[in-house]
Amino acid sequence: MSIYELNSIVKKIDEKNLSDISDVLNKKDIWIKHSLSHTERMGWLDFNKVTNSSQDECSKTIKNLESKKFVFIGMGGSIQTGKVLSQISNENNMLFIDSTNPMEIKSISEKLNFKECIFVIMSKSGTTLETLKLMHFFINKVKAIKNNNFGQNFIAITDKGTDLEKFALKNNFFKVLVSPKNIGGRFSSSTFYGMLPYCLIKKKLTKKFYLNSNEINEKCSLILNALYASINGLDFKKINIKISSDYSEMGIWLEQLISESSGKDNKGASPVISYIENEKSNLKIFTSPDNKGHEQEVLRINLNKDTILEDMYFWQISTVILCKKLKVYPFDEPDVKSSKLNTLRILKEGEKNIKIRPQFSGSQFSKLLGPNKEKDLLYINLYIQEKKELKNNVENLKLLIKKTLNIDSIAGFGPRYLHSVGQLQKGGPKNIWVLFLYDENIEKIRTNNDGISEFKDIYCSQLLGDLMALKSKNINTYLININSKKSNPFDNIMEEIKEL
Repeated sequence: MSIYELNSIVKKIDEKNLSDISDVLNKKDIWIKHSLSHTERMGWLDFNKVTNSSQDECSKTIKNLESKKFVFIGMGGSIQTGKVLSQISNENNMLFIDSTNPMEIKSISEKLNFKECIFVIMSKSGTTLETLKLMHFFINKVKAIKNNNFGQNFIAITDKGTDLEKFALKNNFFKVLVSPKNIGGRFSSSTFYGMLPYCLIKKKLTKKFYLNSNEINEKCSLILNALYASINGLDFKKINIKISSDYSEMGIWLEQLISESSGKDNKGASPVISYIENEKSNLKIFTSPDNKGHEQEVLRINLNKDTILEDMYFWQISTVILCKKLKVYPFDEPDVKSSKLNTLRILKEGEKNIKIRPQFSGSQFSKLLGPNKEKDLLYINLYIQEKKELKNNVENLKLLIKKTLNIDSIAGFGPRYLHSVGQLQKGGPKNIWVLFLYDENIEKIRTNNDGISEFKDIYCSQLLGDLMALKSKNINTYLININSKKSNPFDNIMEEIKEL
């Protein structure tokens, strides 16, 4: 198991925590009143049962399946557990796609050998725009080499009765794994969404999952005490998390869990996550920095890759209890819909409305600081192809903004962040500002009737749709164009910051 070490300044065992943990495990209603029934969203609490039954079914599914590459397609909670597991296992026979960036899709499709691929389509609702568009794009690729007999190259994971399930059955998919309706996406780690990649990694080395109440009480209580210490005394509540770079995908998983669960009703806890380069397998929670920049470590978790699913479970329990303290309901995401509706409307109106018109260039960042000096948090929404070196540049930009301007920031790649911190941006505390950084080369991408042009339209519509949703809530929102062909697309912004 992972090792949890709580700073001695923080109380280790709290009877109130133990009471809350017991209430959650017994599926009691401890949150504010809500139209949704909490019992319809708490199937994930049966960790031992759900994890072991999911593992058994996934093991049977892949037992006689020969493939050199598994391509997982999904958004948000449905795909992020698999990305965590893949990163920490260094598994190279799995690929994860959670983007509609046309440059990224084009690059991926040119490298795949479609005969050797099994595509795993993951959507609880069965209607996720990005997931379905990607599914049909790759179906057409497989059709081209298999004379329309594409079904055996596809697996679907979805809820009972969805359009995706019906389509998969009609087209003879290799397997349809029906996920439990009473488990939401960000709580789905122990279901097929997490267990299929887990079984592909472990192959025949499966284990019997078992957590006892003592282990759950101890670990969840430690996390809760650290979370409470991190946000203690803050009007604008931020959770100061640092995580080793070898577990960066775990950071993104945590970001979604906390943001979508807590960010609503103009409340929420904002996970400000940074990455540690010179340590391995560590996750730390700190107090927020004081006026002199001093911060104190309150919890250190030395992560064990063999029990990461158990750690996710502890965090899920702790997060829903945190939501009780914040007086928000953890099992909905009411503000995600506005961006989706805007996107669909823009796509329906046609190409003439899908135009990106940046307000500022990368050398005009300083103009934005004046009206935002008193804001508590900056969100950076990136519409640029996600690459390893670029991600390093993003982290350097965030560090520079913090060091020079003392501004905390949360950065996410579009459209993935829409299924994560997008809820927190629109539903959480409003003393924020938002910066969209858009790759000007997207407009110049050439398409040859290969389906890429549709992704270009979707990608740009998602940016515009979210921009409109944020502005409709009177949030200071700005659009800056950047050039992905530069070695560091943010160099103009960074040079300007250094001169301030």
